[in-house]
Amino acid sequence: MIDGIKFNLKSIQPIKSGGIENADKISSNEQKPSFSNFLKDAISEVNTLQNDADQQIEGLVLNKPGVTTHDAMIALEKADVAFQMMNTIRGKIIRAYEEVMRTQI
Repeated sequence: MIDGIKFNLKSIQPIKSGGIENADKISSNEQKPSFSNFLKDAISEVNTLQNDADQQIEGLVLNKPGVTTHDAMIALEKADVAFQMMNTIRGKIIRAYEEVMRTQI
């Protein structure tokens, strides 16, 4: 049986109970995460997945003990999906920026 793929994207959190209705009630003592920090963390995690995939493929090519084809392919697919997601996010950010720049004052 194949278990679900779990990404370690710690920066993506589910909406807490109470949802959007209680978003304005967040205490000012809590530090609100900035978009730039979110983006940096996400890019860092994608980079980590890419490096892990590189190490798995290198281990497979060099016949290192404990490295299997299965593990290498899973690491490669995780890195690929994460990269595709970041590429999609990048495209959406660029489109949003272009839309803002077209807005007349």
